[in-house]
Amino acid sequence: MLESAPSVVRGPAELLAAIPYVVGYHPDQCVVVVFITADGRLKCGLAVGRQAPVSFIVDKSIAGAAAADAAMAFVIGYGPLSDREWLTDIADSLHAAVPVQTCLLVHEGRYYCLNRGCPCTPEQGAELDPGSSVIAAEMTLRGRVALPSRRDLDDLVAADAEAQTRTAAALGGLSRPMPDPVDVVHSSMAIAEAGDRLTDEQVAHLAVALRGADGRTAAWLATTDQQWQHDLWLDLIRRVPDEYLVTPANLLAWASWRRGESALAWTALVKAATAAPDNTLSRLIATVLTTPIDPQKLPWPLPEGFNPEHLLG
Repeated sequence: MLESAPSVVRGPAELLAAIPYVVGYHPDQCVVVVFITADGRLKCGLAVGRQAPVSFIVDKSIAGAAAADAAMAFVIGYGPLSDREWLTDIADSLHAAVPVQTCLLVHEGRYYCLNRGCPCTPEQGAELDPGSSVIAAEMTLRGRVALPSRRDLDDLVAADAEAQTRTAAALGGLSRPMPDPVDVVHSSMAIAEAGDRLTDEQVAHLAVALRGADGRTAAWLATTDQQWQHDLWLDLIRRVPDEYLVTPANLLAWASWRRGESALAWTALVKAATAAPDNTLSRLIATVLTTPIDPQKLPWPLPEGFNPEHLLG
């Protein structure tokens, strides 16, 4: 979720230019529902394939609107022109719960306004030209990335085999006894916050620290929505051997969720759960991702004495 809506969203063209940065990738063959919240933030409520039933899309969007305290919604379809009626059915059903400001269809480089009687696009649609908007520059300055497709999210979190080999060598050369894991976490995060990349030896120390409960908890409680934290955990999952992957992947999922990057959060979480199917942190984060908890309203770190696992219910 963005702290505020882009400054120049004055109509459909600017909204469509912002969507890839809100979702995290350029949508295709799907429907996207986004909200403007009561306090002016732009949030992705749903991005799902065109094969999804209308009832599923509407129900999930209504739940998302309530969780986001949405003031208005926008429904955008990416697919063939034959989706017009399907999209207006979604917009009409959602409108009963939250005002739908605009319903749009994007097809082959043109967009069509499906609002009844709206003259903002001609019958043949209007040309979609993201380059004519300053949205891309503004979003980039906010640390937002729009990948070419959903599949590119998997490539983003893919391992770097050469980096993994270097980290493995560094792990083999670590001296004993190992330093305190909480100290390692804090010093590693301080390096990242200063804008520096961890060395192979520092990555090795951090990878070991995150395998224990103390280091893992310290890192999780220290992870919010800062860009440098996102970059640190993304870098780590590319560089650590597979047996050290689960906690950095969970931390990337958590950081991404707190930044409103739900697609990347799920991609990282799947990677963590694949590496260790029964790990508690993945289950907890998955629970949070599937509930209407607003990351902006969740106090973090949690109050002293509160066990984070209580979030599991």
